[in-house]
Amino acid sequence: MAVTGAERGAPIEFVVSRSFEDLLVDARARRLKVVGVDIPIGLSGVGRRTADIEAKERLGGQRQKSVFHAPAHCTIAARDAAAAYECNRRTGHELSPLALSLLPKIREARSASRSNAYASTAQTRLAEVHPEVSFSELAGAPMTFVKKHQPGVAARLSVLVGEFPNIVEAAVLTAHVGPPRPTHQDLLDAAAAAWTARRIASGDAICLGEGEFDATGYPMSIWV
Repeated sequence: MAVTGAERGAPIEFVVSRSFEDLLVDARARRLKVVGVDIPIGLSGVGRRTADIEAKERLGGQRQKSVFHAPAHCTIAARDAAAAYECNRRTGHELSPLALSLLPKIREARSASRSNAYASTAQTRLAEVHPEVSFSELAGAPMTFVKKHQPGVAARLSVLVGEFPNIVEAAVLTAHVGPPRPTHQDLLDAAAAAWTARRIASGDAICLGEGEFDATGYPMSIWV
């Protein structure tokens, strides 16, 4: 998790949590207003989520591949991979391997956030974000290079440093913390999520898929 203040230029701090529940406990202890979560939590019963479609449209070209469609709501109760693939297929769409791999984290996030944490009146508000869409908004255009290569890392740091002047120092120090040990890509994504969380807190963020909720009440929105 990346932690920062509400004002542009506030320093950033990276905190490693072992579980989503630990992250929420830490966030509430710090009295954070918003936590950006790079995990789909509100899941559609039938068809694709509008938020995912709009996120892909905002990136366009090859970069839209960084946005995967969230799994169907039925996959939450799937007993194994075969059952998850089959129930997702019955909604009219295939389940991507990446979406399948995230199911344990999706279940964990939904469980940890069940206590009304999504409500705007909660002490700490949770909001789904997508780092690449956030980077695109921050830079004014989608990133040209992927972040696993040096040009992609440099491009993302160049737009983040104006928001978080200490980000290079903070990222270098955090890279040696663990386990779990975050990669530099993880830290860049966390910083993008923190930037969007700051925008949500100030009322400047954009909501993709606004007003859509799943069958269990979780919002199917991505904030930018």
